[in-house]
Amino acid sequence: MKKTLLIIIINLQFFYSFSQEKKNLVVGIVVDQMRYDYVYRFWGNFNNNGFKTLVNEGYFFRNTHFSFMPTYTGPGHATIATGTTPSNHGIIANNWFDRYSKENIYCAGDGEMHTICNCDYKFDIISRDGQMSPKHLLTSTIGDQIKLFDDNSKVFGISLKDRGAILSAGHSADACYWMNKEGEWISSSYYMSELPKWIVDFQTNNSAKSYLANNWSFDNKFNYNLDSLSNFDGNGIIKSTPHGNSILADLALELMKQEELGKNESTDFLILSFSSTDYIGHKYGPHSAEIEDTYNKLDIEIAKIINYIEKYIGKENSLVFLTADHGVVSEPNVLASKKIPSGYFSTRNLKSDLAEHIKDRLNLPSKDISNNELILNVSNDQIFLNRDVIKQNLGYEAIEKIRKISVDFLIDYHPAIKKTYHYKQLEESEYLDAPNSLIQKGFNSKRSGDIIYTLEPGWINFSWKKGGTTHGSCFSYDTHVPLLFWGGNIEKGHTDRRTNVKDIAPTIAQILKISHPNGSTGNPLYEITE
Repeated sequence: MKKTLLIIIINLQFFYSFSQEKKNLVVGIVVDQMRYDYVYRFWGNFNNNGFKTLVNEGYFFRNTHFSFMPTYTGPGHATIATGTTPSNHGIIANNWFDRYSKENIYCAGDGEMHTICNCDYKFDIISRDGQMSPKHLLTSTIGDQIKLFDDNSKVFGISLKDRGAILSAGHSADACYWMNKEGEWISSSYYMSELPKWIVDFQTNNSAKSYLANNWSFDNKFNYNLDSLSNFDGNGIIKSTPHGNSILADLALELMKQEELGKNESTDFLILSFSSTDYIGHKYGPHSAEIEDTYNKLDIEIAKIINYIEKYIGKENSLVFLTADHGVVSEPNVLASKKIPSGYFSTRNLKSDLAEHIKDRLNLPSKDISNNELILNVSNDQIFLNRDVIKQNLGYEAIEKIRKISVDFLIDYHPAIKKTYHYKQLEESEYLDAPNSLIQKGFNSKRSGDIIYTLEPGWINFSWKKGGTTHGSCFSYDTHVPLLFWGGNIEKGHTDRRTNVKDIAPTIAQILKISHPNGSTGNPLYEITE
């Protein structure tokens, strides 16, 4: 009898412990292009209920980095969700050249799907805005694992960008929503046959145009008449203003309410990606008044989401994390003004210069193989050789020879080029130290090019010389992002231990006591899981 009673007590304690740790709602917040230092640069402007709540009440991993290159939106969101790098999840860039089809691939594109929107049927079918799905993502996400554990769980992804929603939510999501060029919320036939009534109503009552009726001004430093601009550029211009973050936050609140997230016994998952920070950051740069004001206003939106969760779900029943998909480099002209090495690198003649060098080294007459036949594509700091033409004309062994000729040529081609790698090096070697390890983790043998190169710190593509800046490198300004966890059972604290973005998904899985995503190579963050 005593033995039976003891077993019952132990089981009750286990059940109570499990129910206490269980989360009704997990909310992921991704801030597109948010560098780690923004938390402290803009700290004095923030209110007490947004970013400061996450920092002061949550756990802050202050030395979190991406462990691969290129640091773009697609690969960044995919890594957050899958717990692994492009070498496994396959999203090697936002767009990439496919050597098999000889076409460019968009990371979230799917021509077999069509747009789902509250618009004319004709527009619905012909628009490419909704021809999307996660079909190029090769591994499962944390959202997929939540659905596998409990099919009653609901999983949603929302963003102004399609890839921000789709790659974050995964293959099994109930729905993903993003904004088209007209400022309307749309989806894909991958998820549904028509938009739910609540989102149609939301769009009617919360149109992009209604947000744009308010000008964008900051401390008399600028005053943009957005209503006037939208008459020329369309309501999609909202993406490049702080109002883009506002409309996304309002959609998140409405989605949580209408889909009753966190209101049942299952764990629901919502991931939202704020994209306006990226559009504005590219255009004005990280040192602009525009980006400062954008984060001041984003702080208010973060506070609204936290307040909703506390009021309707309960902090103790929720888990919230905030991070970014990449950072951003300071504009080269800003760096130069501080006497910091920087510059612009043009790839305009790279293809022809390299092809001519290869032919010269191999004594190939130009009439036998043209430059375009020899080199298929130059993109994303990668070079794709035409292996079929090389093999047919010069033999299989010539492919490796040309790769080696190429890396030797590139390292002396321009002072902006820092390192060069060829396919076999990345396929057969194991690099442990940066930057080599980051190049390797971003390399996918089926999708990446034959040669990869990196630029020196502070250097970016020549296309940005007219203004603005970008990201994509293996350096800390692009890899170092904030990572905050907040919610029930998360104790206040921080660490400067170096951690990886790929640790996020396995950490959530560990907290929820479910399987890690199937390609995960990250480690649970023991500071909040033990």
